[in-house]
Amino acid sequence: MNISVIIGLIVAFGGLIVGYGMDGGNVNALFLVSPFFIVFGGTIGTVIFSFGISGLTSALKAFMTSFLKKDAPNPTQLIEKLAAMSDECRSGGLLKLETMMESDPDLSKSQYLLLKEGMILALDTNTSDQIQEALEADMMASTLKKQMAIEVLEGAGGYSPTMGVIGTVMGLVQVLSNMTDAEALAESIAIAFVATLYGVVFANLIYLPMANNLKCDLKRDKIFKHMIIDGICMVASGENSRNIKNKLALYYQAFPNGEKKYREGINN
Repeated sequence: MNISVIIGLIVAFGGLIVGYGMDGGNVNALFLVSPFFIVFGGTIGTVIFSFGISGLTSALKAFMTSFLKKDAPNPTQLIEKLAAMSDECRSGGLLKLETMMESDPDLSKSQYLLLKEGMILALDTNTSDQIQEALEADMMASTLKKQMAIEVLEGAGGYSPTMGVIGTVMGLVQVLSNMTDAEALAESIAIAFVATLYGVVFANLIYLPMANNLKCDLKRDKIFKHMIIDGICMVASGENSRNIKNKLALYYQAFPNGEKKYREGINN
């Protein structure tokens, strides 16, 4: 689980609410049902109109997958697998890959599906260039799918403030249609502006951060897949395990806390 998401939400919303309360604001006045329905419902509706229900559900699923991180990229484990493949194939030929596929349960996980595809291509005696071309096409398709999910969330971040303004205008229309009670008028105006607040807050504290979270996840996923492509091509070419480890260690720089392993790899 990505604990940073939870911490970020707590700090962001906590800072807003605490800061508002410190100036004597009534926190309860910020929690209103009608502006929430206008802003949230309007945003979701326009997202569905723009990207379809499948686009919305795919975006939410992609974010939850990123948040839970059940199959997070593990560069160390990948390098060890590729080094072991190299040793096995150099001693017993590429047919050893078939045995490794049957005995390694990790290859059924989503993060290693591209590696499994590369192993199958190597078993079919494809050249390194052919393997690379096929795997890069697979990676491109996967990347485009995740980019579409990001666009959905960015779209929500763009629509939300506009829905907030619409909600405020609707509230002011209602206010101006009933101006007999001065006290009630001031309260109604305050309620009307809560819609704008919701629109801006939802966009900048929820939708856009979700999109940025997916962008970071996508970048690391692409780097991990580049590692897989480079590694399996080296295995198919008969590269020895030490060279594979040294070359793939360069990718450690792109992963959290990978600087130490990067230095160890290039000094090996």
